[in-house]
Amino acid sequence: MKHLLLLSAIIITAATFAQNITAFADQNNRLYKFDSGSLTQIYYQPTKELHIDNQYVCFVDSKGDIYVNFYGEQTMVAQTHTKIFDTDNLLLVQTASVLRVFDRGVKHILTSNAISFGVGDSLVVWQDNIGGYLKYYYEDEVHEVAMVVGNYPLMPDHVGENTFVYRDNAGNVSVFWHGKFYPIYSWNSLGVIRAGQDVVAFNDPQSGTFSAFDNGYVVDVEPQHALNFRCGDNFIYYKDQSETHKIFREEETMELGFDLQNIDVQDSVVIFRDVGIMKIWYQMEIYQIFNTKVGNYQVDGGIVAYTNQWGGVSAFVRGKEVEITRSKVQSFELHGNTILMKMGASTYWVWWNDKIHEF
Repeated sequence: MKHLLLLSAIIITAATFAQNITAFADQNNRLYKFDSGSLTQIYYQPTKELHIDNQYVCFVDSKGDIYVNFYGEQTMVAQTHTKIFDTDNLLLVQTASVLRVFDRGVKHILTSNAISFGVGDSLVVWQDNIGGYLKYYYEDEVHEVAMVVGNYPLMPDHVGENTFVYRDNAGNVSVFWHGKFYPIYSWNSLGVIRAGQDVVAFNDPQSGTFSAFDNGYVVDVEPQHALNFRCGDNFIYYKDQSETHKIFREEETMELGFDLQNIDVQDSVVIFRDVGIMKIWYQMEIYQIFNTKVGNYQVDGGIVAYTNQWGGVSAFVRGKEVEITRSKVQSFELHGNTILMKMGASTYWVWWNDKIHEF
């Protein structure tokens, strides 16, 4: 996932990996964690917020304290918060200008003076008010990028899951990826550029091409600028000058079609409508959802769960269409490999490993 906060405005996008964890509170406000088929009670009183991700469950208790349940260990991360940002690996807690991160069982205070910041699955980028330094947290360490005069324009599309874009005072633009910076171009303005998981897409102002940084290399994708584009998990969706919708992934390009509607790029899929038919792009294949009405969908880890025509839940599961249940559900939540369904005031079902577990 990636998030950007300018302390007064929050812009959030997400992308996640597969997981076997979900959580719910029963009618007596007791909090339970489902993990790979096992159910464990992890808290006994009402909670104010609940965040579920790859390896942890985070909750805010009735006093406002933030706890993380990580592999059965309960850790208090903070006693108050402004906003909680959950990713597949990192949990970031912001309290005014203070940033705290919980990373694989270890908690750190990153700064007490953040002006702006962004967070991805494996990194946090921020500008520190003291000295104006642009810094980042990666693999348990904090590094300085540069001292900046004034506020550095940390934009929402410039911080990806494992990447971020940096432009120095001389106009040199580079991409951070796997602990290193890679130069991509030099220009008097930043131009249109968007970061994803391990890819960055940009309209190159020097060459006039539409280009991509892809796993350590810069390649030209199109001879002209793209009309628009978005990054997902290791792929790029874009519309070229002929208004053809396309996908670029691992130096391979494929067409989705023309005149597509409701295009949604999330995680590792692209969801769109073609002449009223819902289709899903996944790993260089296009799938069509047949014979059902699709509504209220959620995306995570290559799974698209949605309300079916009976009021139950169906899902596209990494290339396969699966009917979870025709029984009417009150609500559902998709978290990685699990789908949590509320069936009644005190009844929950969890779909995991192709089975429904009833509680």
